[in-house]
Amino acid sequence: MRFVKVLIGLLFLFVMAILPLRVSQWLGRFLGKCLFKASNSRAHQVSKANIDSCYHHLSASERETLLASSLQHTGMSYAEMGMSWLWPTSMSLATVVSVTGEDVLQRAFARGKGVIIIAPHIGNWEVLNLYASQHYAITVLYKPPKLKFFDWLINKMRKRLGGDMAPANAQGVRKLLKKLKANNVIAILPDQEPAVGSGQFSNFFGRPAYTMTLLSQLAAKTKCQVISGVAVRQTEGRGFAIEFRELDFPLPAGDLNESLNCLNQSIEAIVQRSPEQYQWEYKRYKRSPEGVAKLY
Repeated sequence: MRFVKVLIGLLFLFVMAILPLRVSQWLGRFLGKCLFKASNSRAHQVSKANIDSCYHHLSASERETLLASSLQHTGMSYAEMGMSWLWPTSMSLATVVSVTGEDVLQRAFARGKGVIIIAPHIGNWEVLNLYASQHYAITVLYKPPKLKFFDWLINKMRKRLGGDMAPANAQGVRKLLKKLKANNVIAILPDQEPAVGSGQFSNFFGRPAYTMTLLSQLAAKTKCQVISGVAVRQTEGRGFAIEFRELDFPLPAGDLNESLNCLNQSIEAIVQRSPEQYQWEYKRYKRSPEGVAKLY
């Protein structure tokens, strides 16, 4: 069964890789429209639950519109994997049509304490990784997939421009700490639910979300600079706009609970700028604290 999954995954990647970005994104939007109509699908149900919870202040029709657009962007994020992983890096980087806030990253790096880029599940984070890797020795924290072949593929593709990978375990944490102390740049997807014992509940869009403590602890221990980075998808297959920003809510060093609150508020601010491109089909509220009803 695992062999079949690998074969199907590879076939999908190769087909998407031979297509122009505009065409692969069109297929991704078509997939998203199918997911929208398939109301019993996991992607539809999880996305709807998240959007209804986080945007309860919107009308039902507005939430439905956001859901439809979100699923199309989810489809495009899958369809873009061929471009991100299998195109020559020069071709992938040519899809970057603009970069704003690079001075924010440069100033952070110049402080000499290391830099953490928080990169939420929005737009195309693979393109963001490629762009940052060509300028800095960037190390990405990641959760290894269950299929070893795809773990090998992810590592190989993300290291093409000299970047490095750190698994989400004790060994990976030591690597991240060492990288920051050497004034390197690391990237973390801060809205990925951590393992039991590696997080605390903190509000995200008004609902408790199990949030990683690692990022705040690394920042406090190394006194590194924490900024955000996203690669926002442009319309009609025109590529991606990369944006680096200082956090809307800087992380305080002495209070872990407040640091987690500021982290989630900063992620919220990023999402609010392009809510349709956020990966709402991810089970961000998979765990709930005692006394809070489960969302899924």
